[in-house]
Amino acid sequence: MKIKNIKKSQQQYLEIIKSYEKQIFSDEIDQKQIAMILDEIQCFWLDKKDVLAFELDNLTSQRECFMLSGAVYLDVKDNEHYIFKALGEEHIISDPLLKLENFFRVPIHIFDRESIEIFRRAYSDLFEILSNYQNMFYILPIRLIYISNEKEHLKLLHDFYKRFINSVFNEKFNDFNDFFEKYSTYDEIEKNMTPFFKKSLTFDEYNDMNLSLKEKIETYINSQSLMISLTKNKSESEKFILALQNYITQIIDILMIASITNITPFIRFKPTFHYLTLVMYTFIEDEYFKKMIEKTIVYYIFHNTVNKENLIKINFNQFVSITKENNFLEIILKEMKKKKIDIFKTGVEDVRKIIEENFCNVILKV
Repeated sequence: MKIKNIKKSQQQYLEIIKSYEKQIFSDEIDQKQIAMILDEIQCFWLDKKDVLAFELDNLTSQRECFMLSGAVYLDVKDNEHYIFKALGEEHIISDPLLKLENFFRVPIHIFDRESIEIFRRAYSDLFEILSNYQNMFYILPIRLIYISNEKEHLKLLHDFYKRFINSVFNEKFNDFNDFFEKYSTYDEIEKNMTPFFKKSLTFDEYNDMNLSLKEKIETYINSQSLMISLTKNKSESEKFILALQNYITQIIDILMIASITNITPFIRFKPTFHYLTLVMYTFIEDEYFKKMIEKTIVYYIFHNTVNKENLIKINFNQFVSITKENNFLEIILKEMKKKKIDIFKTGVEDVRKIIEENFCNVILKV
């Protein structure tokens, strides 16, 4: 398995981002300067796009690959690298800096300076990975490699989102103007949602499950300067469509990228996972998606079962050796099959027990 260009690009990228460090943490850094840095990063990856695509296709066809999804950066500072390295064979992170590009391409009057702090955190995490874990995680420009026509891709996301709205309201809207004509208030919308969707709708990881639809939407919008700008002077039904669109199109995008790349998504953020559970039944009739989503669900349960405090007692290099010697994902899936657990219907607690018995207990013996 030859991935010499992927490995070489990691070292080269480290050298490039090193050169930006003083500028990024300077008090004078602004939106325009970061946009220029992103332009240079784009050029770096574009020069390597074809050869990286070729090697990555070979890698994903031979190894069990996972990709961090629904999060901008890994968060080594919070020891998330232990969790991400625990299951699967290869672990890919779509370039965190490029993920933030849209934040810096907005008109200056709606630019949020908080985006600079997020960029700095993503940069620091990226720098840590490329400096200390270069052969354990691969940073790659996944969208740049695989999405050749962004406009066409966005249209597919938009069309799916429209079909999703039709399904959760048992309607046949031809476009969103039809929706806005029928619904004008949050109360009207909430009354007509399917019960499962109403129960599952969330915009916050911990705090909004018992709130009304209006409280959920308005709290979410008011927590983000960009959403405040986008929804200014919009009706309640327009705010609903705009707010929900972010999450639904995000999870559809994750699944589409996963199918194109043959990489399984690793999702750890609760709202993102919630939206996966909302849309997955559209996909799991297909055997490929069913197997892939099953692994994503197992990894989410794993993330919420394993105590990181126990993992970080082990030297990370030693931990990686243990995960190589024990294919924990395969062990967990085999136990699920043996016990006839269909994770799409039930069995979350049974999977937790399998993880505790076949991973936690092994790690605690080290």
